Amino acid sequence: MGSAYSIQVPASSTNLGAGYDALGLALGLYLKVGVQESGSGSPEIHMEGEGARELLSVRENLMWRVIRRVFQGEGRSLPPLRLEVQNRIPLARGLGSSAAAIVAALGAYEALAGEELSQEKFYRYALEFETHPDNLTAARFGGFTVSCVDEGGRVDFFRTRVAETLKVLLVVPDIRLPTSEARAVVPDHLKMSDVIFNLQRSALTVAALMAGQFRFLRESLRDKVHQPYRAPLIPGLQEVLALNGREIPGLLGVSLSGAGPSVAAFIQGDGREVFGQVQSIFDRHGVACRPLELKIDNQGRSIRGS
Repeated sequence: MGSAYSIQVPASSTNLGAGYDALGLALGLYLKVGVQESGSGSPEIHMEGEGARELLSVRENLMWRVIRRVFQGEGRSLPPLRLEVQNRIPLARGLGSSAAAIVAALGAYEALAGEELSQEKFYRYALEFETHPDNLTAARFGGFTVSCVDEGGRVDFFRTRVAETLKVLLVVPDIRLPTSEARAVVPDHLKMSDVIFNLQRSALTVAALMAGQFRFLRESLRDKVHQPYRAPLIPGLQEVLALNGREIPGLLGVSLSGAGPSVAAFIQGDGREVFGQVQSIFDRHGVACRPLELKIDNQGRSIRGS
């Protein structure tokens, strides 16, 4: 068998309140993939962790589909591969699980081919499988990211490190919300006052995270473009978001994570009181939930040979 490689990709939280389809943050929760040529001569996948049962099919697995596509696109023969997958990123919870899988698969190609894809090629392949770059950028490059797509379909992005004093308490409800369903409820037409509201706060979020002025997050994480429309899909969400108006020890601000249903509470210090408040709201609505207190991942995807 050929060389073996280990690929690690972080989860990501996007939108961050008002920064719809633009802002992203990489989190210390990982998809880990070991890849090497298969000794059996046929493709193999072995999975453990989140979604292990439903993601096992080789033909339907997203990573396999991406790997096949990039080898084909680059004019290379795809060798039979063995993937050892350890996934800690919950599926369909607004934590970038599909973006992590795509980034890991592109990393597998780079490791096996011995060449790094250009940013243009990276996004060209990645966007065939996920149409928005926010999670992809955070998962690939780490830290805090701002992404946009120009009129020609080219992705431009900015990324910066985030101070290690900031942590994210993810509260993950025991319900799933497919991104397609969460997008379907966001209206095509918005009031100009709501657009201005979001422009102001998304700009403030960028400034706050770049400068480490986290006191602004309580206001900057508010949103009128997508969270109010998604709230009916997530029991208790409206009350959870209202915690931005309360003084809770450790809480800097709270927003929906991506399309949801997970909630991202930005904290400094101990997050137990914050989780208790969020959990009590979900409990009243009959929704079980679990906490994941995470650091910001400032590295992004990593590839190691063994």
